[in-house]
Amino acid sequence: YSSGKMLYNLAFIEGRLKNYTGSEVLTFKAISKFKPLKKNLRLYYAYNHLGLLYSGLEEYDKAIYYYNQALSYLDKVKNQPKGGLLNNMGLVYQKQGNLKKAKIYFINALNSLGPKQQISKARIINNLAYSKFLSEDYTNLPQEFYKALTIRDSLNNKAGIISSKLCMAEYYVKFNDTLKAITYAREAKALAHTTKINTSVLRAYKLLSKIDKKNTEKHLKAYISLKDSLEVEERKTRNKFTRLRFETDEYVEETKRLSQQKIWISTIGVTLTLILSLLYFIKQQRSKNKELQYEAEQQKYNQEIYELILKQQTVLEEGRLQERHRISEELHDGVLSKLFGTRMGLGFLNLEGDSSTLNKYESYVEELQSVEKEIRVISHELKNEILSSKFSYIKIIESLVQKQSKIVGYTYKLTSDDSISWEGIDEKIKMNLYRITQEALLNINKYAEASMVDLNFKMKGNTLELSIKDNGKGFNINKNRKGIGLSNMQARMKKLGGKASISSSINSGTNIIASIAIKL
Repeated sequence: YSSGKMLYNLAFIEGRLKNYTGSEVLTFKAISKFKPLKKNLRLYYAYNHLGLLYSGLEEYDKAIYYYNQALSYLDKVKNQPKGGLLNNMGLVYQKQGNLKKAKIYFINALNSLGPKQQISKARIINNLAYSKFLSEDYTNLPQEFYKALTIRDSLNNKAGIISSKLCMAEYYVKFNDTLKAITYAREAKALAHTTKINTSVLRAYKLLSKIDKKNTEKHLKAYISLKDSLEVEERKTRNKFTRLRFETDEYVEETKRLSQQKIWISTIGVTLTLILSLLYFIKQQRSKNKELQYEAEQQKYNQEIYELILKQQTVLEEGRLQERHRISEELHDGVLSKLFGTRMGLGFLNLEGDSSTLNKYESYVEELQSVEKEIRVISHELKNEILSSKFSYIKIIESLVQKQSKIVGYTYKLTSDDSISWEGIDEKIKMNLYRITQEALLNINKYAEASMVDLNFKMKGNTLELSIKDNGKGFNINKNRKGIGLSNMQARMKKLGGKASISSSINSGTNIIASIAIKL
């Protein structure tokens, strides 16, 4: 089928280049491909093309024969309009001089058109009017020419506008209205030049050479010059097309040779691939043995990393507490003492002045006393917070969550039961819960598109449970393959004797729960 389409396309190009014999041969080859496949629409196109070729060769009987063949195949295609084909047949009868039959086909073509086929409608109306004109039947003329021109003008169908104006020029020549005839012919020529429709330019020059007596020689020269240049260009294009076909044949032969070469290369490639795959498999087996050793070492390194984080957090916390303590002492012992001394000194001054000045003085002294009270309160609050502040595992988790939340900008809530005694919980458990939190937050950042994350540590009897819930887009657990992140979480908890589970659904967020029994 594809071969047939390509043959038809080549035939179409050859026909445009006026290589009618070459186009005919290719069209028959295409038909031989389409017939066994019963491609009725394609057969219609092919036979219609043959009709166009023989019409171009002025073999009108053959053209009509192939148009009838095209019509028989078109009858087998549902909902396929026949207006174009009937119009083509009408044009052949018009060229033959059988104008009565031409008008019948044009009328039938008009009746077969749908309401949306306005371009075809204008073309057929114009052809029917021209057939009437040629047969000296001037009924509804030139109104039908104007009607076709109006439709074409409204659709900006430039090729159609040119054709209508040339027909109208011929009409007005017939009735000796030379001025109108020249006007329409010149307008058609100008538009044909603009749109580069050279056949219409030639027709306009030929017509103007007959009716524009003052410029007959000029129009004839232009006609001959353009016709010669078009013939040269067509010849060049045909030669180029022939050369391309020759080069294509050479390319096909080279392709066959390369195909054989490719088979040998493919065979060698497959053999080498199998050998390399075997070597890769052996290497992978060795790597798996090493992985077991690396995993044990990784557990050790994870423990060391956690301890380093813990130490770092401890140092930071101690530094923060010491600084707060220093600020509290500086406020209480330094600033507060100086303010008190200044206020007392102002209190012993024996000032004289009007009542307004003395009132202001007293108000300033009272303001100093108020400032003293505020500083004393702040100092005590700092001190109390220092005394109540206590470094904990939760602060490490909070630091992690805070950093991760800033990456995509979601808010978070972190809660922990007061009943949880983190000091008594095994460091391995705390480290693995830290890693699970880290992995969960990483997945939220990558996929969830969440705006809120809720983390909660709580005790259920002797079981410590971590819940990490987000309000993101979620996913279908039954369809989505379980990723390596969740597998790692489950593996971590399984080694410790606990378990990790996940629940999620589309647009309902995701909830991860890790739980493990704690020895009290």
